[in-house]
Amino acid sequence: MELALITMGKICEMFVILLIGALAFKTGILDSASNKHLSSLLLKVISPALIFMSYQIDFEPERLQGLILMLGLSLLSYVWSILVVNLALPKGKNGNVEIERISAIYSNCGFIGIPLINAIVGKEGVFYMTAYITIYNLMIWSHGLATMCGTTDIRTVLKNFVQPATIAIGLGIICFVGRIHLPSVIANPLDLVGDMNTAVAMLVAGCNLMESDLIGALKRPRSYYVCFLKLLLVPFVSILILKFIPVNSLFITTLLVAIACPAGAMGTMMALQYDKDSNYATELFTLTTIFSLVTIPIVILLMGILIR
Repeated sequence: MELALITMGKICEMFVILLIGALAFKTGILDSASNKHLSSLLLKVISPALIFMSYQIDFEPERLQGLILMLGLSLLSYVWSILVVNLALPKGKNGNVEIERISAIYSNCGFIGIPLINAIVGKEGVFYMTAYITIYNLMIWSHGLATMCGTTDIRTVLKNFVQPATIAIGLGIICFVGRIHLPSVIANPLDLVGDMNTAVAMLVAGCNLMESDLIGALKRPRSYYVCFLKLLLVPFVSILILKFIPVNSLFITTLLVAIACPAGAMGTMMALQYDKDSNYATELFTLTTIFSLVTIPIVILLMGILIR
């Protein structure tokens, strides 16, 4: 219960920043161009800085083992998530099933997950969240790409896997294992840059919501079903499975926060690239983002009740 209340408090704080971003967009302080630049700054500079600095901790064999364990758990979580979503969203007359599956399986683990886990448990959580992000990048550009367009090009997978976040993870692991600690004159500025992650992420999210067709999203009944799958069913199944896996609560909390995050913007980007219904993908991104403000604390509360 205590962790659920902490999570709810942190989400409320993030929601206030989101509203500030929405207000800034509505009043013209921010526009589509500046929002795009902020998003690029977040993904290419701020989040990588936060990720890298999460590895600037003392090397302990237990932490390395935990990182490897988290990689395995993350991969397994995608296996059961894909099975659940494919069963709940079978291919049929609905021509947007590919978009729905991508939205229900792949969460906004970097954009929302990193600032949220950082707020709940600190850099130790970010440290292990990087394992989930690594598997996410591998899966979205292999299984996700195959789901959206029907084929997977290994060159495309490898090319898109090399992102600022994965580079930061690689460099961070090297420094962690090699016991390389940056001097304070470099580490302190990087910490300050990384600390902007939550604020900038929520400002961008607020702008994105103002740019989307929220009214149109609310009018499509099937969208609510996909939101239910993404935000409640998949996390609930994950809780039931994790209940029988004897791992530290920190790993479970980090993994569930990542899974319970709303749908990511990657669904929209892939829909645009492969001539799918990008408007529908944006609607799902919008609705899951709004509903997650309520569902993430519910997931954490259920975790506390069912996993002891």
